[in-house]
Amino acid sequence: MITTIKNILVCMLVSRHYLTLAVIEIYIYFTSPYPLYILMKKISLANRKIRVLLSDKKNKGRPAVNAETIKLILELKKSNPTWGGQKISDELKKIGNQVSKKSVLKYLEIYGMSNPPPNRGMSWSDFLANHKFKVSIDFTSVITLTGHQLYIFVMINLDTRELLWINSTYSPYGDWVKQQFKNAFFDLDEYPTLCISDRDAIFGPWFKRAMKELFHIKLIYTPFKSPQYNGRCERFHRTLKEKALANIIAITPEQINRVCSKYQKYYNTHRPHQGLEGKIPTFSESFPKNVVDFSTKKHLHNAISSFEPVKIAA
Repeated sequence: MITTIKNILVCMLVSRHYLTLAVIEIYIYFTSPYPLYILMKKISLANRKIRVLLSDKKNKGRPAVNAETIKLILELKKSNPTWGGQKISDELKKIGNQVSKKSVLKYLEIYGMSNPPPNRGMSWSDFLANHKFKVSIDFTSVITLTGHQLYIFVMINLDTRELLWINSTYSPYGDWVKQQFKNAFFDLDEYPTLCISDRDAIFGPWFKRAMKELFHIKLIYTPFKSPQYNGRCERFHRTLKEKALANIIAITPEQINRVCSKYQKYYNTHRPHQGLEGKIPTFSESFPKNVVDFSTKKHLHNAISSFEPVKIAA
């Protein structure tokens, strides 16, 4: 009995507490100016919408940018990739086109030519594009049957993807590398102006001076731990090992040189390159469209096959 009375008293106290809170909330709601503030804001917003709907929309706001000005904005951006919105806006003001920086940036973003980030220098691809004839060099290696490491020197034309030179040795040294350059350039009409290499010790400062004195070639080192800046050579190493060297057991440099020489011929004269939109490095003419008959040609002792047109319709 006593326990029941205690429970009833506790329930009454709890109910009284929550009832008090409810009364306070109701009092504050009806006496506070906050509900009135919300109501006035709603009325103000509705008033603005009504005025916008009833007002004349003509000749309101900033005038639209015409198509000719947009064309000039894109033209300036294409010829000057490092220019920002303010620079293009100032340039347009010189010919009487008053376009704000915000409008310039708006149309650059629409056409995928956004403003460059602050302090942005020339990109690596832009730097390479500024040189007419450029090559890339690098070493890769294979392990012979006797456990020795055989180093393979590679030189690639960065423009045409042509494999200019490939040779192997057990112990490459400075004079050997210089001789590889002489052999590679023997049949060329002109020397490259730029050579890309990694920071291997064999391509040190002495090698940079030798390239400048012998061939007037500027040697550019890739950044530290950045093989992607010499990506075409790095990708060729993988292709060479997967397509040519994976099917043989390396024994001597002479054997590897024979295989690499045969693969060089296939690589330059028969293999389509994705980076060249399916073209062949040393095949300047367009592919025939009306091929009536073709044959299959084998390379590297039947390890690789390629199609060759035999008869072309007139």
